[in-house]
Amino acid sequence: MRVLNLAISAATLFVAACTADAETSPGRSTPTPETEMGSASSGEGVANLPYARGRVFHSLDEYLAYLEQQGAIDLPWWRETSPGVYEHVRRVTGARREVATRAELMERFGFTR
Repeated sequence: MRVLNLAISAATLFVAACTADAETSPGRSTPTPETEMGSASSGEGVANLPYARGRVFHSLDEYLAYLEQQGAIDLPWWRETSPGVYEHVRRVTGARREVATRAELMERFGFTR
């Protein structure tokens, strides 16, 4: 039980440190999905995506794979439920179900491929 409590405490401190770092870094603002996203058509990739933590992604698949990994620390991610259809996975009690097509996600996050 003590080991489990230590693991939970460590995970909580890690998430808190990451959040504090993102909030206090000078010159950084918190982007929203609809604002400040680049376009993957420029060849430079898309930056400032939700939960990306400063990373740049060159394709929707790359971004979705990253989000799925972050799901291990209870961040939201998109799960493909059938070919080209995705469900937003959020571990929040009472969260409204959200489904989107691949094309909708590409448009939403600014990807061309």
